[in-house]
Amino acid sequence: MTHLEPIEQQVLARLLASPELYWDIADQMTREHFHDAIWKAIWIGLDTCHKEGSFDLHLVETNAPYEGDADLVARIKSLAAKGKKLTAEIEDLVKPLLNRRNKELIAETFQKGQKALYTDTRAAELAENAIEELQEISGQAQRASSVTLGQSAQAVYERAAQPQETGGDALGTGLKQVDNLLGGGLVDGELTVIGAEGASGKTALALQIAEFIACQYGPVDFQSKEMDAEQLTMRRVAAMSGISTHAMRRGGLSADELEKIYLAKEDCQSIPLYIDETSRTTVEQLFIRAKANKSRFGTRALFVDSVKAMRAKDSRLDSNLPARCGYVISELKEIAKALNIPVVALAHEVRSEREPLQRLTRKELFGGSNMEDSADNILILFRPEPILLRKEPKEGTDLHVKWQTDLVEWKNRAQVHADKVRMGSGGRCAELVFDGPTTTFREDRGHQDGMLL
Repeated sequence: MTHLEPIEQQVLARLLASPELYWDIADQMTREHFHDAIWKAIWIGLDTCHKEGSFDLHLVETNAPYEGDADLVARIKSLAAKGKKLTAEIEDLVKPLLNRRNKELIAETFQKGQKALYTDTRAAELAENAIEELQEISGQAQRASSVTLGQSAQAVYERAAQPQETGGDALGTGLKQVDNLLGGGLVDGELTVIGAEGASGKTALALQIAEFIACQYGPVDFQSKEMDAEQLTMRRVAAMSGISTHAMRRGGLSADELEKIYLAKEDCQSIPLYIDETSRTTVEQLFIRAKANKSRFGTRALFVDSVKAMRAKDSRLDSNLPARCGYVISELKEIAKALNIPVVALAHEVRSEREPLQRLTRKELFGGSNMEDSADNILILFRPEPILLRKEPKEGTDLHVKWQTDLVEWKNRAQVHADKVRMGSGGRCAELVFDGPTTTFREDRGHQDGMLL
């Protein structure tokens, strides 16, 4: 008999006497939390009944896979009678069983890691796998964290009572119109997806916002899976110096231009923007690194470029791009909640033929239904100019005349549309101007006021 067998009996007794309590612990308990065969069998019977939507004591016995000598029916009825006299909270009763199981799993993880080290020299990979397993155990132990309505109301009051100038918990993006779309800015625990067609400038926009947050609020973790650190840094140096990225690549700059680049380089030294350019990173590895970076640097926001470039640990899932992107989206939302920081992810369109002035929607982004369910905010960056330039009609036609008119209308112009916003107003858009040589965005006051620039 294990020293927790009386607790196992009490848990089952409470659940058999008060079936509604099952749902308070259903996401934490499994058959593996019970050691004795008869108690494990009764839990399986009880669990099966609830999941099939029909519960009574005889059904529990019918669904319990027990082959021992004990009278199962008598045990179930006895436990149900005992449960009516118990008053302990079910969450308190299950804690010892959860703790025991967690200790067992932790011990198994260390034992597996130790054995693997004797036969394998990939110490870093083995350590990373062990950390993943330990974090999963920790996550299971913390999943059911309920708060009362009163506790939640207190948190709402404390947020509302903050001085207006602090802006609450939201992090500004540096673009007031975009902040307005989001209902104030980027919020801890929320996932914001920025989607756009190729070459529209979504990486430039994300990097610009990331730099602003780093300067104003604190360290930013920028996970770049499509560009290396030098490419990203060149864009920010161009924005800060006013010298185009093309000129920097070409070389042969004047002393005045080099001085501007040098001063921008020096300014970069004090900006706590950390770029991780590691390719082929799984979203599981990303969580480990993001958690470590938050502990080390005090990360205030996480940026991921991009959903499509992230991988999955499961090889079958990893080979299915749409399914993988959906999985990555749901995991990024969990990372946002677990680390309690804003997460911003960039999403690509699922390729389709579209007119240059036809804006993307969330349904056309990689991520599927998980994009709808997991993302708190979905912003669509709309910049038709590069698409128009790629699709010039034949000269002398009516289409070419219209094309020229559209090109003038959208020259250096961009919009950010609120396709889905948790706390802001959906359906609105922010008008921006895009400067190609320095790859930066600024607010477009002309179009905001109803005028052409």
